[in-house]
Amino acid sequence: MEIEFVSPEQDVDPENDNVDVRVRLDDGRVFTLLVATPNNLYWCMDNESTDYYFGVPLLIVRALTRSNIERAILALLEDERSLEIYGTQQNTE
Repeated sequence: MEIEFVSPEQDVDPENDNVDVRVRLDDGRVFTLLVATPNNLYWCMDNESTDYYFGVPLLIVRALTRSNIERAILALLEDERSLEIYGTQQNTE
């Protein structure tokens, strides 16, 4: 498995941000996931002046670090249906 940040990794605020991540599996499939921190959800609600948030399914990690994201994705891979819920499969052609 290979994990790639879609935007520059150094621009990510590990404590309050969200980031698109591309995951290339050994079988050739590629998924894109939105990974966010809990603080970023609060920031989004404050920014919109709401008490709720909804959107695409998020993979939530305590901090946006490569190791946290990798552990979370490995946990998703334990049930392959989860990857299809949280990620969007990309056309590799």
